[in-house]
Amino acid sequence: MIVFALVGAIIIGVAFYKYKKKIGILCVFPLLAGVGISYIKFDFKQDVYAGFVIDSHDSYFITLSKGEKLYTYSKDNTYEIGDYLQIKGEKKKLDFISIESEFDFQDYLEKKGVHYELVIEEIKVTFSNPIKIKEGRKKFLSHFDESQQNLISALLFSDKDSDGVMEDASKLHIARLTNATGIFIYAYLHFLTFIISYFIKDKKARIISLITLIPYFIFTFPRFAVIRIFVLEILRIINDYLLKKKFRNIELIAITGIAFLIIDYHLGYSISFVLGFTLPLIIFFIRDLNIHKKRFKLKIANVIYMYVFLIPFELKFYNGINPFSLIVQTALTPLFVALATVSLFCFYGIPLYPAVNFLGKGTSNILGWLAKLAFQINAPPFSAWMILIYALLFLAFCYYKTIDFIPIYRVILFTFVTALTIYLSPISNLVTEQVSFINVGQGDSCLVRKGNTTVLIDTGGSIYKDIAKGTLIPFLKKNRIYRLDAVITTHEDYDHSGAYDSLKENFYVKQRITEATSFPLNVGGISFTNYNTHITEYSEENDKSLVIGFHLVNKDFLIMGDAPIKVEKKIMEENKEIKCDILKVGHHGSNTSTSDEFIKYLKPKVGIISCGKKNKYKHPHKSVVEILNKNHVKIRRTDEEGTINYYYFYQITTFQCSLKNNLV
Repeated sequence: MIVFALVGAIIIGVAFYKYKKKIGILCVFPLLAGVGISYIKFDFKQDVYAGFVIDSHDSYFITLSKGEKLYTYSKDNTYEIGDYLQIKGEKKKLDFISIESEFDFQDYLEKKGVHYELVIEEIKVTFSNPIKIKEGRKKFLSHFDESQQNLISALLFSDKDSDGVMEDASKLHIARLTNATGIFIYAYLHFLTFIISYFIKDKKARIISLITLIPYFIFTFPRFAVIRIFVLEILRIINDYLLKKKFRNIELIAITGIAFLIIDYHLGYSISFVLGFTLPLIIFFIRDLNIHKKRFKLKIANVIYMYVFLIPFELKFYNGINPFSLIVQTALTPLFVALATVSLFCFYGIPLYPAVNFLGKGTSNILGWLAKLAFQINAPPFSAWMILIYALLFLAFCYYKTIDFIPIYRVILFTFVTALTIYLSPISNLVTEQVSFINVGQGDSCLVRKGNTTVLIDTGGSIYKDIAKGTLIPFLKKNRIYRLDAVITTHEDYDHSGAYDSLKENFYVKQRITEATSFPLNVGGISFTNYNTHITEYSEENDKSLVIGFHLVNKDFLIMGDAPIKVEKKIMEENKEIKCDILKVGHHGSNTSTSDEFIKYLKPKVGIISCGKKNKYKHPHKSVVEILNKNHVKIRRTDEEGTINYYYFYQITTFQCSLKNNLV
């Protein structure tokens, strides 16, 4: 809050100083006060940290202490933004668990400038903010039908809702744009100004409309979309009435964006910042591209240009693009804006609740119906250098189209469309093989792909989250996969098979293999062998675990499931030799598996351990690590590397790589 108070003080101070020196000087006082409060030092011991709460959520809050942002976990957190706390505890580096394709909370915090966590021993509230933001939100949302509360909360307060109507909006790729741009806030301001201007001058009407936004500003802080619009509207009023329109709107946007980055460069990571400042600049840049077209055709052309510009954002958020999202977004954005705008009027006490419930139900029904027809072209997000090339080609096309330099802009357009088509098509899958040990936390899951034939060995599973929706399906989409030809379950332990039901419900699975009698198995040219042939003799679930071998990417793999040492002995007795370049170590590195004799027998080059970071079982066991090291087996762990990938390009080369986050 202090940071943005400083922004307002600087902007207003500079503007007024030029015209009214005394007022300008007064505006500097909030700046000095803010700096003083932010960096004041307290005579506490080193394990006591004092500061204001600057962000607060259900399970954590962030404080600003001596200029440093600190994260604190607090179950059922009741602290409000603006509370002043003294926290006794231990400060340590952030170290959160992250699995494949899931929201990376640590990365999110670090991009907000938070690098340390406070582990609480004791908290003392020195000052309590009298404005109870959380209670106010709950009281406001209680006026709506229960089915509409999540939708209104997501639109007005940017609360994340992974189920229901916002999940349908996400399938249609229209969930983020309205939230990030805050377009409905502009609709609210313009409508209110229009009404008020019937009674008083336009200048005062604009100021009054902006003043009414202050409560919403407070109840959504630190949502950047609201902060950005609030600051920009202040600047526009100053520019129009004090500076006599000295600056163009596009210049104000650029200056404001630069000022925000100077104050806190972490804002550059925010999607609200990126879209909020780049979209107006792009609109300004492309507005003359089709100036000779009729008004309706001009609007359609500009919408198409904007959609093309937003493709990298679609890939980032949804691991693919929806070819119909342009039409759906164009058609439904006015509905979202209307719903959010009317809801905002309700926020100020105007009893339009029946209208909101009516619009909300209509929106939910439309989204639910359209979501059933949703189709996505799967593809991984662009890498940084690809985004740069994409942006340069887009801007180059716009420039040469504007000056009507036909030879150049047609070549650029052909290159642009061809490259994008190739990237989005699954051509690369046709000429490659892939084996990926997916980071599903404490569990097992391995993708095996030859061309467009795909097999998943185990699905992972967690009682705390939906591994299928959160991890497996996004990973498959990033790898341009549209169906699974088979899912092989080594055994029925939940950490190996728990995600199957959700996977089957939300992704096309042709068949499931669970029985040893199904082997030897051939799926689309991929041959699988099961080496645990005595499953019927055992009563323990781990003893029944399939042990699966296959050859792909020019290497021999052996997947041990949770097979214990006695199964390893049986395998050695019955097989003179088993080729194994890469061993998926049994039972996540537990000492119940992976005997020294078995490793000497297999002679693997690499041992893959699939386990969860900081798991309660302490996997992998120290003795297993020692055995692998003693036998010169390279250890690779999903809890340390993330998903581990092996690829083979036909007739070209063989290589391997592991990426902690997204693979492009």
